[in-house]
Amino acid sequence: MDELLNTENSIENSIENENIETQVVSEVEQVAQDAEPKFEEPVAEPLADVPQEIVPEQEPIVEAKPEVKEPEVTEADFAGLNKEEILEKIRYYVHDSEKEDCKKEIDILRKLYFERQREDHENLKRELREKAGEGVEIEMPKDPTEDYFKELMEDYRKQREERMRRQEEIKEKNYEKKLAIIEKIKQLGNSESVAQSYNDFRALQKEWSEIGMVPAEKNKELWENYQMHVSNYYNLLKINRELRELDYKKNLEQKISLCEKMEELLLETNIITAYRKSIELFNEWKEIGPVPNDKREEIWDRFNEVRTKIFNNFKEYNEKQKSEREANYEQKVLLCERIEAMVADDALPTNGKDWVVASQKVLELQALWKTIGMVPTAVNTEIYERFRTSCNKFFDLKKEYFDRMNSDLEENLRKKTELCVTAESLQDSTDWKKTTEMFYDLQKKWKEIGPAPKKHSDQIWGRFRAACNKFFDAKSQFYSNIEAEHQMNLEKKENLISEVKAYVPVEDQALNVEKIKEFRTRWNEIGYVASADKDRLYKEFKEAVDKIFATINLNRNDLELSAFNTQVEMLKESGEVSALQKERSAIVHKIQDLTVEIAQIENNLGFFSSGSDSIVKEFKKKIEKIKNEIAVLKDKKKAIDIAERELKGTSNE
Repeated sequence: MDELLNTENSIENSIENENIETQVVSEVEQVAQDAEPKFEEPVAEPLADVPQEIVPEQEPIVEAKPEVKEPEVTEADFAGLNKEEILEKIRYYVHDSEKEDCKKEIDILRKLYFERQREDHENLKRELREKAGEGVEIEMPKDPTEDYFKELMEDYRKQREERMRRQEEIKEKNYEKKLAIIEKIKQLGNSESVAQSYNDFRALQKEWSEIGMVPAEKNKELWENYQMHVSNYYNLLKINRELRELDYKKNLEQKISLCEKMEELLLETNIITAYRKSIELFNEWKEIGPVPNDKREEIWDRFNEVRTKIFNNFKEYNEKQKSEREANYEQKVLLCERIEAMVADDALPTNGKDWVVASQKVLELQALWKTIGMVPTAVNTEIYERFRTSCNKFFDLKKEYFDRMNSDLEENLRKKTELCVTAESLQDSTDWKKTTEMFYDLQKKWKEIGPAPKKHSDQIWGRFRAACNKFFDAKSQFYSNIEAEHQMNLEKKENLISEVKAYVPVEDQALNVEKIKEFRTRWNEIGYVASADKDRLYKEFKEAVDKIFATINLNRNDLELSAFNTQVEMLKESGEVSALQKERSAIVHKIQDLTVEIAQIENNLGFFSSGSDSIVKEFKKKIEKIKNEIAVLKDKKKAIDIAERELKGTSNE
């Protein structure tokens, strides 16, 4: 039953993407909150003259490290990889790559893996469908690479968590380093050499800029503390005007460059990307010292105006996203309710066709789910788990149904195979009446058995039908020729009846008995006649035989006893003592049974009142008949006893 596509992975992928984007937005929102406190542009203090001898021979210039950009990875870089090569690439980036953050590569490879998996699934499904035929339920095998893929993704998730943990530790260490730098700046005023002190100060500034991020909650206070002590140091040194002007000019150039970069972000189509980069630029801005006072407000207004526009765009986007996510949440709740209604006990399909239709509906709901955007972060996991649980329950119930149905189909196939074997053993029988009834019974049982597996249904039905057709065709052929045979048998029996009527008894009763036995034997040897003539012929034959009995004054018991004596004589002559003993034992048991029957009838007579004379007469008549039968049996037993004694006497001689 599993011919249907396993959609859980695709849903998880969709939800995971939602989670990743939600995480990005949450991070940006956090950064936004950290950046919101009002920033005041540092003011250039009035310049003080500094003795010439304390000015360093060469200004220590903090050279920015050239930014080495690695070539951007795109989906085209991995387009030609198959599924196994994609997994190897993922394994490389997870376990062997020296690159700190391989998120983009992993995301592209994961997307390609799902595409390859989907293609392989459809190809295998198409191949199985061609082999099995339309309408046959197909159980799709599990992708052998899926567990390894999940294992790599779990390792990647753990690495990301570990990296974030390490980053937090690094931020704490950076915080401690920057505190130490502030302490060193505070101590610079105690230096005996002003020039050396200034060189140390610039070196500390460079070291400060090279230190990475600190915890967001400590950043503002740390920065204000740093700026305060930097300003104090400038005041303390009273650095000469030329050097400070040069420093301010350099700061102005850097801030103009940041303004240009910030203005370029207005052209960025991705609002989140633009906002994140604006925060990065703002953090760089804060690290740059003051500019000349006459340029301070102008440069700050230029920078802050663009920054504010980007922030307002992001804020508007965020508000819009919030309302859209609420609407998305409501839509996903409705999808959950629809699937939950489908798995209710009173709504489950009752046959395979309905299950297929219901499965298609679930797949459509899953496809619809993936078209709906993100939901609020607070309910993201809850609504996904609710939807996935309902989908899993549906497909589990479907699997149970088809497993049970397949078991029933196999059992029905076994039963129908047994009926085929029985039908094939009867197909050549010529006992038309009995075998016809047996075939009718087999056909009835066949109808009572449910369907067999579709791939065996036509074959097993053809086998059973062939056996039935063979018998009934033979029967039809037989009865198509039987009328001529019946006519011939009719003539034979009518001739025999005429012969019996014409028979004149002789004085030797034994000869008369033998003749009657001959007539009966010949009658029995003649085959069937038409049903319309059967009773009439038998009646005429019986009346003719009874007329002979009446003529020779011999009743039926005498005839039966005479025939039995003849049989005993034959057994005696052949020396078959065991056959005589067997016959004698049967007679004794028969006499015992009849005696018991008489006792029961006589006992029952005591229960009838005087008003039941007709019933009493019937019982007495029956008792008399049984007594006559017992008398005949005793005569037969006596004949056997005589024969046994004669055989023993012959043996002794």
